[in-house]
Amino acid sequence: MPTRNAYIATMAIFAATFGMQLASLIDPKWVQYIGPDPFPTETNYGLFQRCSSLTDDCRRFPQKSWGDCDQDKGSNRLVDLCVEWRVAAGTAVAATIVGLWVLAGLGTVLYSGERWRANGWKHILGLIGIFAGLQIVSMGLVAHVKQASSFFMHHQYGVSFILSNVSWGVATALSLGVALYARYGARGYIALE
Repeated sequence: MPTRNAYIATMAIFAATFGMQLASLIDPKWVQYIGPDPFPTETNYGLFQRCSSLTDDCRRFPQKSWGDCDQDKGSNRLVDLCVEWRVAAGTAVAATIVGLWVLAGLGTVLYSGERWRANGWKHILGLIGIFAGLQIVSMGLVAHVKQASSFFMHHQYGVSFILSNVSWGVATALSLGVALYARYGARGYIALE
């Protein structure tokens, strides 16, 4: 059974992971294009909007009315930018909702009795796994679109993409650590405290 300190450490690590996920969801820098000198411009694509330093504004992304979805029509590329990008955005939002459930579950288990702490880790572990899995799906879809679509030719990954990768990596390591600690730590095989 994980102890109160183990739950506190899990909550602190997960809060940092959740913060990275939230930042990657809000900041429109999943994919970016930086124009060449002497007049460099920057265009950033987030899960919900596209921001350009040339026009100094942001707009919703992707939009059919702007031709965002027509770039790869008629080509041999196996990509549908609009569908995949929207599914990536939806799974990132779902991951954020699951992340809120994880934080609520950790808070509930932390301030409950010993019986809740004895069994609560199983539910927390499952939710952290779902949180990481949804982020992996979101990241994978964005990576596929960036690599396969001619729309993103000469573009690079941005800060939000990196934050999302770090977030699901830490969440996966955390769930593995919680599982090992819950399985062996309480029996004396691993002394973490």
